[in-house]
Amino acid sequence: MPAPDSKTASRPRGRPRQGAAPGHADDTPAESPAVGTLARGLAVLRCFRAEDRVIGTQEIARRTELPKATVSRLAATLAELGYLRFVPEVGKYALSSQVLTLGYAALGRTGLGEFARPFIEELISTGDCAVAISIRDDLDMMFVELARRPSAILLNLTVGARIPMLWSAPGRAYLAGIEEGERERLLERLAAREGAGWPQAKKTVEEAIERARRQGFADAIGSWRPEHNAIGTVLRDPTTGEIYTLSLGGLASGLPRERLMAEFAPRLLAAAETINSRLSGLV
Repeated sequence: MPAPDSKTASRPRGRPRQGAAPGHADDTPAESPAVGTLARGLAVLRCFRAEDRVIGTQEIARRTELPKATVSRLAATLAELGYLRFVPEVGKYALSSQVLTLGYAALGRTGLGEFARPFIEELISTGDCAVAISIRDDLDMMFVELARRPSAILLNLTVGARIPMLWSAPGRAYLAGIEEGERERLLERLAAREGAGWPQAKKTVEEAIERARRQGFADAIGSWRPEHNAIGTVLRDPTTGEIYTLSLGGLASGLPRERLMAEFAPRLLAAAETINSRLSGLV
């Protein structure tokens, strides 16, 4: 759960190859020119982060590894379509609220937010913690729902913030929940991000995945931030098979490992089981 891009910021963010849509690029076939243009446009939208108010074409080009001229053309088109807003006072772009229509349409289709909300409220009612629903965003996880008690000030977490897949409970739950082939492809890309630190990181994450399989939930005890502990488990869209994660975390001082495992893990698993059951009933 980042102060946006904390541990992620200390590591180079994974970037797609030129012309490949970020997030699931490695799963797509050889592209046509039209697909390449669409992928680049999506790359521009996806490079915006929760903490960005406005960013310029030079920064967009750096994040996407696209030529600046290409970025300028794509940004102008996306602004014309209503997905970006150009702010003339600073000569930069901001995401438009039009982008939200896509995300809310997806969440509305599953009913996930509606089903999960009472359980999220119940989970946060007895502890200074945050509870979130996350989705995969390239090599990170992104919060799409987040609730916390006012007293739970956790690293400035917000909806839209990204957290590192390898080191977070949502990310480890996701890795444990996907098919082996997809996991191996993701781990190869994560290895490139980690660089020389990969051998130790691989051992750590493989142990975390094995624990998640035994426990039914993943844990991240001080692995993302020393002062932060969290657990997470899987929610599945019964129509598409897509994986979301339900996680609970907070400051280690209030949520030591023992309390997470004994008090919150059973409640998190029960909530996830009920939500998954209700989602399956919609099919």
